Amino acid sequence: MSSCCSARRPRTSDVCHALVRPLVQSGSRREDRSCEPSARSAVDADAWRLLPTSEVAISTASAAAVCCSRGALAISDGEVSPSKSWRLLASARARCMSEFGPMNRAVGFIVAAVIGSASGCGDNLGPPAMNRAQLLDRLRALPGVTVTEATTKVPDAEYFILHFTQPVDHFDPNQSEGTFQQEVSLLHRSELARVPMIIHTSGYWDNYRDSEVELTHLLDANQVSIEHRYFGASRPVPTDWTKLTIQQMAADEHAIIMALRRVYGGAFLTTGGSKGGTTAVFHHRYYPDDVDGTVAYVAPISFGTPDPRYPPFFDKVGPDWCRRKVVEVATDLLVNRRDAMEMLAAKQSDFAYDRIAIGPAVESAISGFEWSFWQYFGVNHCGLLPELSASDEEMFAFLDKVSPVADCSDQRLANLEAYYYQTYNQLGYPDYYVPYLTLRYSENDYSGELPTPEPAYDASAMHDVLDYFSAHGERMMLIYGEWDPWIASSISGLKDTDHDAALTILQHWTGVTPRTDAWRGATISPALAVAPFEPRMLPVRLRATSTAR
Repeated sequence: MSSCCSARRPRTSDVCHALVRPLVQSGSRREDRSCEPSARSAVDADAWRLLPTSEVAISTASAAAVCCSRGALAISDGEVSPSKSWRLLASARARCMSEFGPMNRAVGFIVAAVIGSASGCGDNLGPPAMNRAQLLDRLRALPGVTVTEATTKVPDAEYFILHFTQPVDHFDPNQSEGTFQQEVSLLHRSELARVPMIIHTSGYWDNYRDSEVELTHLLDANQVSIEHRYFGASRPVPTDWTKLTIQQMAADEHAIIMALRRVYGGAFLTTGGSKGGTTAVFHHRYYPDDVDGTVAYVAPISFGTPDPRYPPFFDKVGPDWCRRKVVEVATDLLVNRRDAMEMLAAKQSDFAYDRIAIGPAVESAISGFEWSFWQYFGVNHCGLLPELSASDEEMFAFLDKVSPVADCSDQRLANLEAYYYQTYNQLGYPDYYVPYLTLRYSENDYSGELPTPEPAYDASAMHDVLDYFSAHGERMMLIYGEWDPWIASSISGLKDTDHDAALTILQHWTGVTPRTDAWRGATISPALAVAPFEPRMLPVRLRATSTAR
């Protein structure tokens, strides 16, 4: 996340099994086999191993522990150094691990907390599926829900756009602040119990619409994609920004799930990537009984404004020569080409710079070049870094691909101001200190990024999430990659052992045998997507305190 400013129905015996529960006590490991069945499935016979006790962090390929009550599952695709203390469960030394390793888009590793009961046990197929007219009647009968029919190219699916009437403040019994309409896209295949429902959150506006996310493809599932409150069209008017909290959004999602469970009988899984992953995690924290499992792709948890644990990543990511060249390009852009970059940015007539002036916008883009390169490009694109002899036009074109100046434009700030508010209010953000660049502008030059005066940071929000999962986390799979600071990998991109393990967990949760063909990724509607799809850098990087690297 980050921009400017920032199938076969499995037998019960296939899926209803519990595995070894690892416990870490006083530096030693013991196994609690109280929930282990007499005959464990072939799936875990060889692949599952307890985490090493001397090094709680993941360090070997296919290291794994699956807990039947509380614990964690961890799988890595190779030797991994413990560098990401911000990841979920990072501080839970009393649990199975303390830190997770680097990330990669193509090949990553999994951290899953507790496999609980499988909702898919048994073969209750229920009555025949409803036809389209019957489905519409059922959906329109849901209180506070309006339904619009739409078309889709997704095979064997029907597409509807729903609007849920939500309280601005779920915790005010008088609802004195009124309601708003929250947009939800629905891909429908069947309401029968054998077909799961995937609850997807992007963390932003609803730009997935009828595009399948990975779990939907793997499980031939139904899917809803929920627009985050205060993004897109799902914003109350007038807007009380104090009601944009993780607790309120979790309550939004809870209300939507409870309504849809009146129609759909299959297992419910929540999912999302990056900020959408954290949104799914937050919902699971407050309403764990809503769903049968959660799959979060790179859900970053930050503990501060700023959080100083990020910068050391850039000292180790990728080959030495590539890291040096990234720094050289960024330095050249700011030291030798600042004026040229401002002139070329001003020629992009589609963007206005009233909230943040073009000078600070250019400086912000260049200071974020290193982060954005590793987030969206990575080691496979090191050879594309321009030579310092390149022309100003060539250098600007590359900057525009990696870290666009237009991320600070009025248009993109307006689309992402709700996100920026959240980072200051509860989510926190990384320390973006760039020691090799001397910056000209101060935080006052970036005040236009926020829709309100800067809110006071609530440090308790993220610590509460961490504390909860350290003590109570279950039925969660967290997927991370290797090269970039926080963007996601995919289940389809995992190495064979890890891939098979992830599919086994999904089967255990849903009772559905996942597909094995590769997922090619969701297609985002160009008319709805705001480039970049997510902010490449947080809006606050220039405000970060200096942290030695």
